[in-house]
Amino acid sequence: MWKDLIRAAAAKFGYQITRRVDAFDDMRRFVSTDAPVILDIGANVGQTAERFRVNFPSSVIHCFEPGTETFKALREKFATTKNVHVWPQAVGSNVGKQTFAENTEPDMSSFLELSATGWGEVKTRAVVDVTTVDQFVRDQDLAKIDILKSDTQGYELEVFKGAEETMRANRIGLVYFEFIFSEMYRDLPRFDEVFAFLADHGFSLVSVYDIHEQRGLADWANFLFVHREYHQRRRALA
Repeated sequence: MWKDLIRAAAAKFGYQITRRVDAFDDMRRFVSTDAPVILDIGANVGQTAERFRVNFPSSVIHCFEPGTETFKALREKFATTKNVHVWPQAVGSNVGKQTFAENTEPDMSSFLELSATGWGEVKTRAVVDVTTVDQFVRDQDLAKIDILKSDTQGYELEVFKGAEETMRANRIGLVYFEFIFSEMYRDLPRFDEVFAFLADHGFSLVSVYDIHEQRGLADWANFLFVHREYHQRRRALA
C-alpha cells in the first residue's frame, strides 16, 4: 500500500518510480526493429550472445573474443548458427596489435594487469589483433548498431573511444556494458569518466543491473545507456 501511495505522489510531480531487474526487458522496450544488429565485444564462450538470440531471435550478432582457447569454444558453439558471426580479435581504441593476458579463469582475461583483489592467474600472454568499432563498421558496411555490448574486464572506455565516429553519427542505439568499481585490475578508469564520455556523445542512462559486492563494497555492475535520438525515434513509432 505504501509503495502505491509513494508512486502516486511521485506521479503528481511528473516522476515515475520503477524497479529495473532485467536489462534485456529494457532492451526490448527500446529496439524498434525485428532484426537488430548487435556487437558482442568480449563474448567469452557466448553466454550473452545466447541471451541475445533468445530475446531477439532474428538478430544479427557479431561476437569478438581474442582469447585463443575461449575463441575455439565460442566458434564451436555457433558453428552452425545462422546470423551469429565470430571474430578472433579484440576491440579497443586503435587498430593494431596488443598483448592480451589470458587468465586461468577465462572471464578474467584482460588487457589490464590483475591487482591483489582479482582472481585467477595469468597463464599466457599473447599478441592479438585489435580493431575498433568504427573500423569494423566501415569494413562490414554497417548502417547502424542497435546494441553495442562490452564486457572487456575494465577496457570499456577504450572500446567506446574506438566507437566515437559511429557514436557521433548517431548510428549506435544502445550501449550495454559491465563496469568494475573495485580495484580488480590496475589502471581502471573511473565511472565518472565513462559516464561523461557516453553523455557527451548523446547517451542517457536507462538503469543499473546485477550489482555485485566484494568485501562489503560495490564490485561491479551492468549498465544500459540509450542514445537520445534512438529513444526519440522509438517513442515516435510507439
